[in-house]
Amino acid sequence: MKRAPDFNSFNADNLSEYTKFMVDNGRSFRVETTILKEFDRFLQSLASTVINSDTVESFVYSKIDLSNSQYEKRHRIIRGFLDYYAIKGTGESIPTPPKPRSQGRHIPYLYTTPDIEKVLSLAADLNPKDSIRSHSFQAIIGLLYCTGMRISEVLRLDISDVDLENGVLFIQNTKFKKSRYVQIHPTAVEVLKRYLKLRNHYSSNPKSQAFFLSTRNDRLAYGTFNATFLQLVREAGVRTENRNSRTHDLRHTFAVNRMLKWYEEDSDFHEQLPVLSTYMGHAHFEDTTYYLNASAELMAKGSKSFQFGGNGNE
Repeated sequence: MKRAPDFNSFNADNLSEYTKFMVDNGRSFRVETTILKEFDRFLQSLASTVINSDTVESFVYSKIDLSNSQYEKRHRIIRGFLDYYAIKGTGESIPTPPKPRSQGRHIPYLYTTPDIEKVLSLAADLNPKDSIRSHSFQAIIGLLYCTGMRISEVLRLDISDVDLENGVLFIQNTKFKKSRYVQIHPTAVEVLKRYLKLRNHYSSNPKSQAFFLSTRNDRLAYGTFNATFLQLVREAGVRTENRNSRTHDLRHTFAVNRMLKWYEEDSDFHEQLPVLSTYMGHAHFEDTTYYLNASAELMAKGSKSFQFGGNGNE
């Protein structure tokens, strides 16, 4: 009889029992076991002990650059585990896998100021209470909203990358293997200064030079952040069955808000968009112009002053 692997999360006993059951019934289960072990490590990084569709989706997509079939396989394996316990009456299954991620553009959700206020309020109450966790999530969400940075860029920030005297963040080796400086607003500087004091208070001997820390005193992982963020936006009523708001939509929101501001100021979009492109770290100028399609309000307001490939006078 093959021995089931060791698991260490809050669901360790269930994962061990399920794996042993499948192996004992003649399944080789090697690939499945590898992914279930990965899922077990992912669960260890979460503060919540609830496994739902958002949890599974965050795990499935915590690895980047996989094919749709690989994402489907990861989802199918975790769903098989959850179905096993649903049949036993000791757990709940999750819906069928979401549609494969399209190679085309996702229509983003544009977060409103009340949305962010609700999410930040909920983040303030995250457990454990007397820890860095709630402060990390509040600071990160606020920084994403006011800078449009990629979540990967924020989580990769080290102490040495954050210059709070000059209000500048150094983004190293970003998505397109480029580095850039990001100027932040004085109000964001004050928030990060307060966070740094709390970081030093809760983590006198951190395991990492990461600016944003987890409750384990190491770098906050993407999967952990994303799973908790999805939980927060669902609790806030922002993410619903019919509205698939994502973490990355904070980046879209920043870009659209910036362009709406330019419209209100009667600024020239053609002159300003290259600036925004550089600030956001886009490889191509066309990536920035995409954001004009993200808001019907913007297009309605700006259609007379901005046209793709035109000068507004054609």
